Amino acid sequence: AIAPMVLEARGLDVTPGMARRLEVAGDPVSASLLSTIYADEINHVSVGVRWFESICAKRGLDPHAAFSRLVAERFDGGLKPPFNRVGRSAAGFGEAYYRVWNEPCEVGNAERSTSG
Repeated sequence: AIAPMVLEARGLDVTPGMARRLEVAGDPVSASLLSTIYADEINHVSVGVRWFESICAKRGLDPHAAFSRLVAERFDGGLKPPFNRVGRSAAGFGEAYYRVWNEPCEVGNAERSTSG
């Protein structure tokens, strides 16, 4: 679960921005290659989510809680926002899986917008 739902999912978060920067820098070939990689990552994450949910169902586990526990136990530092909700959603990797890591950022943003 760590490889597809953490490492490859991070590719969903960062690849679109890297492709845009390459396009702006005048390298459309590399940008196109990153777009291909991005589509592949959606498939990889999707397969990982399906297998993880299947295993959780067989074990009677809530997949969101099991994922949070697995990340805490096996991935140093937790997940880092920002998250690409569109890409993750396309992979079937709903926000409930990673919302806990995004909450401090959302709270901080809300506090800044109401205090200014």
